[in-house]
Amino acid sequence: MAQVRTALWIARRYLLARSHGYATFINWVSFVGLVLGVLILTVVLSIMNGFDREMTGRILSAVPHGFFQYRDDPPITELQGIDGVGSVTRLFQAEAMATGYSGVAFIGLAAVDIADAHRLPGVLSGQALENLVSTPGSIVLGAALARDLRLGAGDTVRLMIPVASSGGVRARIERFTLAGTFELGAQPDAALAIARREDIVERGLADAGLDGWRLQLTDPLDASRLADRISAVLGSGVAVRFWTDEYGELFRAVRIEKAIMFALLALIVAIASLNIVSGQAMLVNHKRGDIAMLATMGASRRLLVGVFFLQGFSVAVLGVMVGLAVGIVVAAKANAVVTFFEGLVGASVIEGTYFDRIHSHLVWPDILAIVGVSLGLSLVAVLRPAFKAAAENPAEALHSS
Repeated sequence: MAQVRTALWIARRYLLARSHGYATFINWVSFVGLVLGVLILTVVLSIMNGFDREMTGRILSAVPHGFFQYRDDPPITELQGIDGVGSVTRLFQAEAMATGYSGVAFIGLAAVDIADAHRLPGVLSGQALENLVSTPGSIVLGAALARDLRLGAGDTVRLMIPVASSGGVRARIERFTLAGTFELGAQPDAALAIARREDIVERGLADAGLDGWRLQLTDPLDASRLADRISAVLGSGVAVRFWTDEYGELFRAVRIEKAIMFALLALIVAIASLNIVSGQAMLVNHKRGDIAMLATMGASRRLLVGVFFLQGFSVAVLGVMVGLAVGIVVAAKANAVVTFFEGLVGASVIEGTYFDRIHSHLVWPDILAIVGVSLGLSLVAVLRPAFKAAAENPAEALHSS
């Protein structure tokens, strides 16, 4: 314990001393580099998490988390008894062509029971939901799709749906009344239409697509974890298609992009750590005489290593903590910060996208990873100069001094 206190006392004097010249300057450069590296890592990963969560929430509010077809009535009670399964409702899915005043669009058609329409609050709400429930033959379109087709509430929407016939497949045109629009700020806005399943059955269109059951999960990201339990309840003969089968590649690509960005930005921290090596090496060379005197007075190798290790690692810890604190503040105010710089340059970074603001989301595992990688690189950086100081020959150091 006495050696630890001695090492701390000497390290503090070296750290606060102003007579180390260029070595002190290099330590300050290392400190600033660590602050910037950790700051940038924290802000960039938080913004990527924010957009990832926003896009996930928007898309998964419109698409079924799971879909299956069942010959008779499925075991709804058993399915809803699985922790993580929110609801099981009827759903019809098909592909169609929608026509309006300005052209034709290829869309996905989803039809829900009237009683279950309120279970899609992210898509169906307000006047559009009321009109869909109360008006037979009505349909709700994504806002972008309705704009492209130049359609408004009350207009007629013609859907061309392929149906099976004795001669193969033929196109069947059905007319619906536009009950309203929804706007998620994601891809479904331009390619999704929602109708009443009762209308689909009444018009004999149930065989024109997939008439099955929709699984709504409490947390869509639990789909992989719940897949085996859901399949066990439904039986081996029933295939369940989860949202990950259609959109999984998109979100995997986002995760890969995030990992690559983390690795690239960690290089900033690595460069700052290399500066710590330079600063510590200069300090050791400057203090060769002190090291020799301490050694001749009986200072152990462990004490000498501790002095220079604590001196260098304290710079790293301080830089990481300051960078993390500033990064968390900037990430929390990311939209205001970006808006300020957009005003300076006169351009918007999100113009032409579905988003109207910069989203950020701090995730503790990411913060711990940033701290771990930064301190790990710094730890490796300060060990080499510390052991070099302990390996100094006292006689040669005193002679050269």
